[in-house]
This record gives sequence, structure tokens and C-alpha cells, in this order.
Amino acid sequence: MKKTITASILFIISIISGYSQVNYSQEFGKVTQYEMSMSQYEQDKDAEAVVIYDLGDYYFRPDETRGFLLSMERKVKIKILKQAGTKYANFEIPYYSENREWESIEKIEAITYNMEGGQLTKTILDPKNIYEEKVSNNLSIKKVALADVREGSVIEYKYLITTPYFFNMRKWDFQKKIPVVYSKLKYKAIPYYEYTYILRSINKFDEYKATPLNDEIRFGHLVYKEMQYEFGLKNLPAFKDEEYITSEQDYLISLYFQLSKIYYPRGGSKEIMTTWPAMCDDFLKDNDFGKYIKNSEKEGKKILPTLDIASKTPLEQVEAITKYVKEKYNWNGNYGKLSEYSVSDFIKKQTGNVANINLFLTGLIRSAGLEAYPIILSTRKNGSISLSHPFQQFFNYTIVLVRIGEKIYYLDATEPLLYYSDLPERCLNVNGLVVKPKSEEWVSIRQKELSISQKNFILDIIPEESKMKVKARFAGRGQKAYNYRSTYLGKIENLQKELKSNNNIDVKGDVNIDENDDLDKPFVFSFAFDASVENLSNKLFIHPFCNLSISDNPFKQTKRTLPVDMIYMQSDFYRSEINIPEGYKINYLPSPYIIDDNLVSIQYTVQKDNNKIIINAGYTLKQNIYQPQNYISLKMSFAEAIKRFSEMVILEKE
Repeated sequence: MKKTITASILFIISIISGYSQVNYSQEFGKVTQYEMSMSQYEQDKDAEAVVIYDLGDYYFRPDETRGFLLSMERKVKIKILKQAGTKYANFEIPYYSENREWESIEKIEAITYNMEGGQLTKTILDPKNIYEEKVSNNLSIKKVALADVREGSVIEYKYLITTPYFFNMRKWDFQKKIPVVYSKLKYKAIPYYEYTYILRSINKFDEYKATPLNDEIRFGHLVYKEMQYEFGLKNLPAFKDEEYITSEQDYLISLYFQLSKIYYPRGGSKEIMTTWPAMCDDFLKDNDFGKYIKNSEKEGKKILPTLDIASKTPLEQVEAITKYVKEKYNWNGNYGKLSEYSVSDFIKKQTGNVANINLFLTGLIRSAGLEAYPIILSTRKNGSISLSHPFQQFFNYTIVLVRIGEKIYYLDATEPLLYYSDLPERCLNVNGLVVKPKSEEWVSIRQKELSISQKNFILDIIPEESKMKVKARFAGRGQKAYNYRSTYLGKIENLQKELKSNNNIDVKGDVNIDENDDLDKPFVFSFAFDASVENLSNKLFIHPFCNLSISDNPFKQTKRTLPVDMIYMQSDFYRSEINIPEGYKINYLPSPYIIDDNLVSIQYTVQKDNNKIIINAGYTLKQNIYQPQNYISLKMSFAEAIKRFSEMVILEKE
């Protein structure tokens, strides 16, 4: 939904009577008897806390040395209803810098209210409970922890962010993970900056006003008036975490801002938000993007001769260059669409953010005479991109597109344990913008390969000890192989700890790794352990897969309104060979089961081979995204698979 903040905006205003001034107070430093006495929120009796108000005030402040500064005030009051809600007494305020000029966080105040012996007590925020954490060269976080917070407390806090960067007008989240009684943002516009905004997940406000303010403001030679906009929503339900979604940011009721135009006091204007092609051109002109790629390309002329790739095919060259970058340079954990360091500093430090690494990779591949382009995207947690709104703030990540003949490859050199053409999960978020001159080219970024897990078991049963000796062999391909490699990291004990913590397995002896440095091959390891067998009335009750098959249905909701995002297509397979001990025969074998439709395939087969029982089972999710109308079918299919995979084999004494 696109709206430009001008006096011509019209909204259908819906006033909902739900916020009672008698029950709640918006005055900072004051609480009502109702706020202190409430033990549950009537509209959501399971809520662990409720936001009583969340009020914002955005305005421009003249500064004689720096011109206009954007100020963003925020004031919040929360009632803690359950012990689990005390986590909302800790909050974070991120702030940014460019060209060594930082945003500032001012006037942080907070109060905790409690009733003790019939008396109201106040605990004022101690400045010692405000912590600073530097995330990157351009990002820091103020972390604030309120004291003496318990079930029944009311907390409130406020702060002011001042920024010279008008692109950084903060989005306003009306909705939270807990209910919100009232949320309102006021914005005072001046005639020199025009913003475009997107309202997500709702079509209209409960309260909307656009009011011309009559007071004239003088700043130097300027004389101007403000236009005040008010956006309010009431009685918002909690956003319930839904499993398997890309990002809550895609579904929370929020207001996003983008500076779209600057009007100069002496006449004329400048379009800031124009088109996707214009944005691509801006990136290519930027020192930390397009010029960084060109400088990387120059460095490539020195580096590539040392890699001995001249005789290799183009695809082999891409693989070798990507492997070189992965092994030589370390990702520092920071995202970004622009590089943190210059090329020379990056080479010296041998570390940098995502853009440092992948824009450098782009330049090296180009220096080999191959076709490569940067792609900017939004990671899964950052939310999706609105294709109708060229907002730079949507993007927080950079990868590489390489075209060889008719085939396209996507590269990311931040993860050394991933195959060169596999992308990390965080990148698999539908759309990416290919940055080319005067171009708008979108690509769909999805993992095409299956992620496969295979678990094989050989069971030797010792009836007199009511146990079985198990030889297990686990294999993973694709994302599952990456998960295993990330756990292993060259240390057997890491796998042993993982098996113990996740599956309560005490490994007997060593874990044996099938040594294979090829990242496109499966990661395979084997080990042995003992498992118990139920021995009752001369009958042995055996779990063929040692309780290591899927046993918990991941789909728990009674209904679904959002798509189910599985990230990638995946399969889990199990195989068990049960050696029938001497003196025993089969009493019961599970029945075969097969289902195969466009959503999922599930198979369970059983066969007897001399003194062995061989059981194969598995499932494959055929889609990476399922629509809500398929949710119940998916849930029922998994319930059936769990039931089948958990069935026991029964042997009895002859």
C-alpha cells in the first residue's frame, strides 16, 4: 500500500472505542489503579504481557551547525501479566553511523511500578543498566534492562533518537508479539522532505489526521510551517509466532518510510526514490559497491595467476575462485549491501562483512573474463521486498550471480563448509535484484537441490540382557551435510556431544568419519551404541529405528492462515536390519504403507530375508512452500508417518 505524506491524503477514518482514558494513562510517570490491579487482559486471557501504549513522535529539529536533524521520540508502557512476560523489561535501541557521524540516543528514562503492602513503589532506571554493544563499524546497540520487574509490574520507558540521516526514519511496528491496547505515531512534516510510506498487513488506520500547524518556524533565512500527521491503531491482537514463516516482518502491522524527494529552499527538487534501474545506477556509482567491484577486478589481475586456473573450464574457474575467497577471507558475521572496508583494507585484514566478501568475489570472477553480477536481497529474518516500492532499506545482503552459457549460478563465499554454488538458508527469500546499469532484473532465489538425511541401523539383540547392540551409519546431503559439517568442525567429540544432547546416545568407541573433502558429496559417519529392548512374557518389543525417526509432528496448529515455508525441499530416510536372535520367531510385523501425492511422499516397507527383518521408511517434502489450504493435509500426512515409523516389531520365543 503506497501513500505519499502530503495534505491531499484521504483515509476512511474508523474510530473504535476501546482505549479508555479512565482505565489507562498516557502520562509518563503516572499509573492508574486499573493498570496496577489488572491480572489478565480480557481480549487475550493467555497473554503474558500487554502493551498499554506505544507512542511515537517524529519531527525535524533545526541545528545551526548541521542543518535539520530528524528526531524520533518513543514512549512505551507495558503491563506484566505473567512471569514469562518479564522479558519485555529488556529492550534494545540500534543506532548507526556514516562518515564517522553517529546517530545519538538521548533521554533514556524508565520506571518499574509495583504494589508492595498496599503501597505503590517506583524503581527508576539506573544508568548502570544501560549497556553498549558495537555490532559493526556502522552499527551499535544500546541495551537497557529495567530492574525489579515481576508478575504484576507495570513498566514504562522512553527515549529519543536524533539522526542526520533522513533515510533512517524508523519503521513503526504497531503490532507486537503481545497484545497492544493503543499504538500511535505522530509525524510533523516540513516542506523540504517528502516521504513515501507502506502500510503492511492492514488497509486502514483506526485514527488518521492530517493537520496544518499554524505556528511559523524560523531557521536562518527559512520561514516554514509544519504539517502534522497522526496514525493510530487500537486493540491489536498479539502476533502469534507461526512455525515455518520467512519472517514475522512480512506479517506484522507496520508502517515503513522512505525519503522520496527533497525540495530545495531556493527552488528546484531532487527525486530520491525514483525507479529500480535508477537505484541500480546509484549502487554502481557508490564507492562501497560499484567502485569496490572495479577495484577488486584490478586486484584479480594480480591474484588469478597464482591460482593456476588458465587451463580450467569456466565453471571450474568459478569454483576455484570461490574456494580461494572462502579459504583466504573470513566473514565477520555482519550483513550489508555496502562494503565496510576498502579493497586494500579488506585484503590486509582478511575479514569483512558480506558485501566485502561477495563484491570482492564478483570482481575476481570478472577479472577472469567471466560474466558476474552482484545481487542485493533481503535475508529471511529481514522480511520480503515490495517490488512496487524501490526502497533501499529493504536490502541487507549481497550475493553473486554468474552466467555461463545458458546456466545461472548463485554464489556466496561467507560459508566455507557449503558447496561453492549452495547458498546459506538466510539468503533463500524469494527475490533478489541483479545490479546492472539502467536495469531492473529480478531473480527467484530458491535452493533447487533436495536436502537429504539417511539413517541406517543394524540391530543385534541380546534377549537375556534386554538390550541390543546397534551399528548406526548417518549420512547427510545438501543442507543436512552442512549441518553435520558445522557440528563436526574436525572434532569427533563434537559429534559425540551432539548425539548425546539431541538423542541421549552414549557412543561406544569412536565415531568414524568417511573422509571426503568434496562439499558436494554426502557427509557420512558411523558409530555404535546400546539400546534397550522391552522383554515381557517371552516377547521382545523392538523399535526398528531406535526412536531416532521423526516422532514429533512439526505442524501443530489447528488451522493455518500463512504459507508454510520449509526453506528447501527435504527428505528423511531410515533403514533397519534386525537380526532375529536364535530361538525367536516373528510375532508381529508392521504393515507396508505408501502415499505419494503432489505434497508429500511417504513409504514404509517390510521384508523378511532368512533370519533378518529389513525395514525401509522415509518421507519427502516435494515443495519448499505450501499454501495454507494444504496445511491440514500436510499435518495429517506427518501424523500418519510418525505413527508408522514408531511401530514396533514383536518377536516371541519359539
